[in-house]
Amino acid sequence: MQPPTDGPRAALATAQVRTLLQESEALTVSGGLEIIDLALNVIEDISDHLAGGQVSRNSYADLHGAASLKVSRELDWGAGLVRPYIVLADGTVTARFNLGVYHTSVPAYSTAESPPMFEIEGYDLLLRLQQPVGDTYAIAAGASYLEVVEQILLAHGLTQYIIDPTSASTVAPTSRVWAMEDTVTWLSIVNDLLASIGYAGIWADWDGRLRCHPYQLPAERAAEWTYTDDQATTMLGVDRQVVHDYFAAPNKWVVYRSNNIDAAAPVDGDGMWTWVNQSVGETSVDARGGLVIPKVVGVDTADQASLIVQAQQIIQADMDIPTVVTVTSAPNPLHWHYDRIYVATADLLADAQVTSWTLPLPPDAGEMTQEWRVIAR
Repeated sequence: MQPPTDGPRAALATAQVRTLLQESEALTVSGGLEIIDLALNVIEDISDHLAGGQVSRNSYADLHGAASLKVSRELDWGAGLVRPYIVLADGTVTARFNLGVYHTSVPAYSTAESPPMFEIEGYDLLLRLQQPVGDTYAIAAGASYLEVVEQILLAHGLTQYIIDPTSASTVAPTSRVWAMEDTVTWLSIVNDLLASIGYAGIWADWDGRLRCHPYQLPAERAAEWTYTDDQATTMLGVDRQVVHDYFAAPNKWVVYRSNNIDAAAPVDGDGMWTWVNQSVGETSVDARGGLVIPKVVGVDTADQASLIVQAQQIIQADMDIPTVVTVTSAPNPLHWHYDRIYVATADLLADAQVTSWTLPLPPDAGEMTQEWRVIAR
């Protein structure tokens, strides 16, 4: 989630931003669009040419962000970068929220319109990395995982990034080779390297900076926002769709190290980690009357500690599936990537993650759609 007082909201207090979003009765919404370069410098503000659209985000997708925009002027199609933003005001407080950086597609437009209205699709900045390597790629034993990630980013012109240095000294215990295949992209290599040291996958933030940091279990993170149905502060629409789908969800995981440097068979605690969900939630062994559904996964990892982190990511993804809630809400442009929330309504009391959302841009502004996944504890 965007920090309430980040960047263009630095002059505001957190309480002002929260009050603006949760309690303002007469909220005005306006939108804007900037052309920027890879260094995130603003080349031109073309807000006068923005005629609506929407920004969407799906934290489980390879490319997390997408934008559908209508603009009334030509851009540098295929090469241009744009950053949409939204401005909320209530007559007392005005706050701007940047909504990410996107590569622009070749547009669709009608020749009957003069001047034409261009409808363009915007693709997450990670598109620059989601290209086939086109060759065999390898790292040597002793290579620093984070240094290799940084080298890949710089080689693709991506200079604006924040890399958490926690595992800066962790090096590859063996060499590793990615074969020449269409499915091997620079993005998949970067995420493989990060996973090897227990980091979450790379993502682009609201300003366009790329971020790499250690993975943390959602249940161990504090809630960043609370949604209630209290009439004074509620942002939620009346209708909420709840889906339970856990037919094939596993409840036992065996995760082993596929790059075992000793070539010895992995055992639990040394090259392998096993966890059984005995009693947590609807997919547990107890809830299924003793039925055990196992899942076995091999991972390339730096050490046992990183193996456990990767296993926890796999387990969390599998356990997130059973309860998915789709809601509409008033605009909350603070949302971003795997946001942690707490929901306290008459029909739902739960910790959750916001895993996808869609925010309309003016003049198409309206309710925001969100998808939450309840966190199993």
